[in-house]
Amino acid sequence: MVPALPTHLSIVLSFFILVSSAVSRDTLQLGSSIAIEAYRSEILQSPDGTFSCGFYSVYDHAFTFSIWYSDAANKTVVWSANHDRPVHERRSSLTLRKDGSMVLKDYDDTVVWQAGDGNLRNVQHAQLLDTGNLVIKDTSGNIIWQSFDSPTDTLLPGQRITAATKLVPTTQSRVPGNYIFRFNDLSVLSLIYDVPDVSDIYWPNPDNSVYDNSRNRYNSTRLGILDSNGTLASSDFADGALLKASDSAPGTKRRLTLDPDGNLRLYSLNDSDGFWSVSMVAISQPCTIHGLCGPNGICHYSPEPTCSCPPGYVMRNPGNWTEGCTASFNITCPGQEPMEFVKLPHTDFWGSDQQRLLGVSFEACRKICISDCSCKGFQYQHGSGSCYPKAHLFSGKSCATPSVRTMYVKLPARLNVSDSPIPQSGVLESAPPRLDCNQMSRGIRDPFPDVQKTGDGESKWIYFYGFIIAIFVVEISFMICAWFFVLRTELRPSEMWAAEEGYKVMTSHFRRYSYRELAKATRQFKVELGRGRLGVVYKGVLEDERTVAVKMLENISQGKEEFQAELSVIGRIYHMNLARIWGFCSEGSHRMLVYEYVENGSLANILSNDQKNIVLDWKQRFNIALGVAKGLAYLHHECLEWVIHCDVKPENILLDSDSEPKIADFGLAKLLNRGGSSQNMSQVRGTAGYIAPEWVSGLPITAKVDVYSYGVVLLELLSGSRVSELAVGSDAEVHIMLHKLVRALADKLEGNEESWIDEFVDHELSGQFSYLEARTLIEVAVSCLWEDINKRPTMESVVQTLMSFDEASH
Repeated sequence: MVPALPTHLSIVLSFFILVSSAVSRDTLQLGSSIAIEAYRSEILQSPDGTFSCGFYSVYDHAFTFSIWYSDAANKTVVWSANHDRPVHERRSSLTLRKDGSMVLKDYDDTVVWQAGDGNLRNVQHAQLLDTGNLVIKDTSGNIIWQSFDSPTDTLLPGQRITAATKLVPTTQSRVPGNYIFRFNDLSVLSLIYDVPDVSDIYWPNPDNSVYDNSRNRYNSTRLGILDSNGTLASSDFADGALLKASDSAPGTKRRLTLDPDGNLRLYSLNDSDGFWSVSMVAISQPCTIHGLCGPNGICHYSPEPTCSCPPGYVMRNPGNWTEGCTASFNITCPGQEPMEFVKLPHTDFWGSDQQRLLGVSFEACRKICISDCSCKGFQYQHGSGSCYPKAHLFSGKSCATPSVRTMYVKLPARLNVSDSPIPQSGVLESAPPRLDCNQMSRGIRDPFPDVQKTGDGESKWIYFYGFIIAIFVVEISFMICAWFFVLRTELRPSEMWAAEEGYKVMTSHFRRYSYRELAKATRQFKVELGRGRLGVVYKGVLEDERTVAVKMLENISQGKEEFQAELSVIGRIYHMNLARIWGFCSEGSHRMLVYEYVENGSLANILSNDQKNIVLDWKQRFNIALGVAKGLAYLHHECLEWVIHCDVKPENILLDSDSEPKIADFGLAKLLNRGGSSQNMSQVRGTAGYIAPEWVSGLPITAKVDVYSYGVVLLELLSGSRVSELAVGSDAEVHIMLHKLVRALADKLEGNEESWIDEFVDHELSGQFSYLEARTLIEVAVSCLWEDINKRPTMESVVQTLMSFDEASH
């Protein structure tokens, strides 16, 4: 291990310089600012060093102004001023103005966040306290504003919970989650699922009375606190304290966080290694969290909490269970077609009951649901004869307990679901044959597994430490500490930030995979899906049974840190017309991406007649043109980062089972700053036939290169022919022929004669297409292919043009 030290020597020294140069102060004086350009050095630190405050990088070029635990291995943010509205890395600043207000401005001087609203008087300074509370004090030393009054997703020891306190989790895409922790209207401290159509309490247990949940009612006091021992006390708790840390003791650094999966967890910090462990959870059975699997979804234990769709339903948005499942059928009312019911044993959908009927027969309950078009199914409990027809299927869970009824989901009789699996809670083979869902809590475990170290490695370190200490004690001691920090960071194959395994299964949709995991998933990279400029793609199945496409990247020049930094941005990009990236592998020399598996392959295969069983009709072609335009418009105009694809072509346009397009390989070219080009793009090249002229001429590279490539794809989609068929020879020849074709089409468009459109459009359609839509698509393609980039439209305007036809057709 000794020879490996120089590899990280520069990192260690940089870390030493960084720490040494950081400004150690706890106050921000009136009229002073913290500039984002100096975010590494200009920070506030509490007097005892526990907390730090300053600009915090959430992803490339985007920052929040936050407070974090200084000692945590991964800066653990406990408060952010602008958690859902990051600011740019240039010219942003936080200023304590002379009028007493504290203002956070973006690069364009837009006020993103403000404390005080200009109504604070006699302000002296802002200060970060040892409690983690950022306060503004007046000249008398009184606190006249504090961050403790406006928490984000975390409470700290000593922080009061009042009627105005509200915790809301922040998702990975920097938008507020669907859950709230606060006092409800009955002064009961609650966890609430809150979306536009539904708002209800799921903790304390809504099926129990207030008193059964050990809560008090009819009190006007709304006050709670997390004390330093790890006890959460509240005015509505019957005995004053209901939740307590498993390691209850003073002196431990803690935080109470509402995580994105809707569970409230108390974390304890291990001072020796800087990692957090969960010492208390509010909900030990994750399937009782409302909305975890979204509308129509069912949560079941297999044995970890897992989401599934009932028969006749499909996942609405692969990769995001909060959007749940959607019906794969349509029911027209009145004139209802014959209906049947699928039995889901031990399955319960919470709430949304149309009626509550007791002592009725099963057949009577069935007829009630059959006769009501809005009824999605019914729950029935044999013995008591209780019947609950339901207008919505919400917060489904499956578990074999006496309290869970049987659900009957209504489906059209024409729908064959005999082969569809029934979501059920299963057990491991070594477990008893019956799973007791009331005993699902397996205790609290550390969500950050420790790295195992061998005794041989330790002896080498002792020998090395003894040798170095003879040279220089102080410097090398510091270097060893930094070395341990770097080593620990590199050896961690993946991270998750929750106690239950189900949290990892259902919410870690972008994560780091180990090489071993992906080798197992692909059966040692056995099934090849295709090859491209960036590498080979293999089919695989993950442990959670998701089918994925694993791209083994080749010729990646970035180092490990640069690669992971770029991927951290790409992983937060999501759109229905972009192929979802589940995660990545960066281990040794291996660089791999894990994509969602898209069933129908690429558009290139269809255009090349490699898939004889798939023929695209006109409606599908128009939808592909619109979907690709939407995906590119999202990359160009809606991402916080401006992403240029640089290689738009049919091979990178995948089609799902509904022929909905999904753009692949986006973001693998360099990311550009908004408002300009970047010189580091000069070496990036697209594919012959799709390359915009400015690549060759040396002009600045902008999003218009994707617009040009999109125009080529449109011509291929319309004609059913590949651009490579236009000419045999070099790319220059293809470009010349393409230029001639564009000029010819432009001339045709200026005339009134339309018979040429029938000749140009793919003959496979046998004339079954809309002439007006075809003409418009040709016009769009021609405008995209102008040599002058200023004449080309933006993808946003292309979407608007195509959307007008799409809306008219509906």
